[in-house]
Amino acid sequence: MSEPLIQVRNLVNRFDSHTVHDGVELTVFEHEILGIVGGSGSGKSVLLRTMLGLHTPTSGEVLVFGEDIACRDSGKLSHCQHRWGVLFQGGALFSGLTVLENVMAPILEHTDISNSFVEELARLKLTMVGLAEEGFDKFPSELSGGMVKRAALARALAIEPRVVFLDEPTSGLDPISAADFDQLILYLRDHLRLTVVMISHDMDSLLTICDRLAVIVDKRIIADTTEVITRHPHPWIRAYFGGVRGRAALGAA
Repeated sequence: MSEPLIQVRNLVNRFDSHTVHDGVELTVFEHEILGIVGGSGSGKSVLLRTMLGLHTPTSGEVLVFGEDIACRDSGKLSHCQHRWGVLFQGGALFSGLTVLENVMAPILEHTDISNSFVEELARLKLTMVGLAEEGFDKFPSELSGGMVKRAALARALAIEPRVVFLDEPTSGLDPISAADFDQLILYLRDHLRLTVVMISHDMDSLLTICDRLAVIVDKRIIADTTEVITRHPHPWIRAYFGGVRGRAALGAA
């Protein structure tokens, strides 16, 4: 097993009297693709926000690159944020900027290189994710759902991250576009030596590209390889992967 990049230790997230996570333990290893799964209200998004330093947990530790960001120390958090990229579920592109300008934005914010080189680098990222050049000067509202996803992924890759967080990366895509996006994630992981953490309900994606699955059940996490998880005896996991969609995806995997 490779080196751990992210370690979540004894994490508790409580909102008033409602406990979402109660002693969550999770390790994300270098160069793996980890899928996070859970039922509605299980706290997938809260976990992601906590790992990104956007939410302060009730207790516990979140170590990213060895730095504890759970305390939200501004220096540590800023240092870590320069080393990861995020693709939010809706893309979260700036509506008033072109696709090219969206990808240039984080490079301009976090580096002091010349504008001409920033544009060249942004064009390279957009080409890398499969966007045609005629789309570079379009605004997000002029893009298809698949193009928005690719543009947002290019922006997530803009400052050469070591880890990319993906929130429902294939949601809203037709099956062919979703399969193409899965292959793109695999390609980028292998060629850029990325670590990928993704929340997804897309059974095909989970079983096709993930090395391991982390399932949030009973306010904690059960994590293992896809093969072990899909055979796990926990009732929710059995129902999730043993349902019609789960059986179909497993049969195709």
